[in-house]
Amino acid sequence: MNDRRLNQSVQKKEQTMQPLNPKDYLQYADQLRNFINATSPVSDESWEKMCGIMNFWRVKKGVRLLDYMHVESSVRFLGKGTVKCEDHYNEKSFVYDFRVAPIILSETVSLLNGTRSRITLETVTECEFIELPRIPFVDMIFSNLDIAKFCAIGVANYLGMTHYKQALLRTLDAKDRYKHFLKEFPSVALESKLEDIASYIGVTQQSLSRIRKNITWESHEKELEALSNELEVVHGKH
Repeated sequence: MNDRRLNQSVQKKEQTMQPLNPKDYLQYADQLRNFINATSPVSDESWEKMCGIMNFWRVKKGVRLLDYMHVESSVRFLGKGTVKCEDHYNEKSFVYDFRVAPIILSETVSLLNGTRSRITLETVTECEFIELPRIPFVDMIFSNLDIAKFCAIGVANYLGMTHYKQALLRTLDAKDRYKHFLKEFPSVALESKLEDIASYIGVTQQSLSRIRKNITWESHEKELEALSNELEVVHGKH
């Protein structure tokens, strides 16, 4: 029964994923190569191997690229759009990150171990991305040292960023966490649901409403204040 639901979910996802126009392939491939070179360059030979397994997709807003308790199927390079990362534990969930293009997107533990994921990855906007399927790409990691180095440094950079974010969330008060969110994710603020913003900064939606109503802005925060006011227009007064 579980396998049947899994197959239905995979089929549904495939129906919502449309191939990109081939004229856009080079743009995103170049974007990925530049991203790799900025992290840890790979050889031309390794790059050609990666190009040989690439798929190029366009996905609408509100599509889950990875479902809870499913095995991660690929590494994606998000060339356009925003994706919400949500953790599910003991029948509760919380948004722990937003991934904004250009960026790598994958649930690494599930990808490398072949285990079921406890997180979901859902598009906040229409997205366009390169897909590197799990099995051939993991084989490349273990057979090409330069690809392995790129992945290791990429994961280390992400862990460092995650540690920094958690430190901020634990040391800033709720109002400052809201301000930091606006500074870090100005486009996401206008694209996401208020409940997801509240979840990310660790408050209830009702508390977020009070914060937005009572917050004071410093003279150097005019841009953040304008963004918060725009958020009020986009989402209404909640």
